Amino acid sequence: MPILIVLFLSFTVAANSEIEDVKASITSLIAPLIPHSKANKTPSKDGFRVDKCEKKKINWFNIMTMKEEVTLNFKFAPGCDIEGSFKPKIFSPFPVTLNLRNIKSFNKMTSENRITASLENPPILNLKINSGELQGTKSKVKFEADYKLQINPLNPTGIEKNLGGELRIHEINGKKVSIKEKIYIK
Repeated sequence: MPILIVLFLSFTVAANSEIEDVKASITSLIAPLIPHSKANKTPSKDGFRVDKCEKKKINWFNIMTMKEEVTLNFKFAPGCDIEGSFKPKIFSPFPVTLNLRNIKSFNKMTSENRITASLENPPILNLKINSGELQGTKSKVKFEADYKLQINPLNPTGIEKNLGGELRIHEINGKKVSIKEKIYIK
């Protein structure tokens, strides 16, 4: 019996560590889209950071009205532990492939994404991450996520309010799971 308890506790600690790595990786995709976010300003226990990644000034209202497109490029640098590029598009799916470093469980993230908007007052921008997959030498996690922002074209950042989101993990290393976690990028 004590052996079962030790095995259960070991699995729980390992799963919690992977879930924290998944949350850090997901926020690494979302954080550069939010002006003035302070995500990962202090490194994780593995040293993973995205606070020094280039943040283009994105006019989300112009993107919502399809007047503007932007390409986000990231290169490994001190304080930027993601590498890759993607072009967020409104109402159209767009793929993202990012290489990751300084995170114990994972070295690559791929996903199919879609940004939608509801033109209520104020408008809400919704980022949906579908078919997300985090990969490492020994780990693989399948997930989905949503993140919402209220947009204000009169605000210099374009963002009226950060509404946060939800991460849903469906599979860890081939085992089906059902884990939901709230995510919020400061």
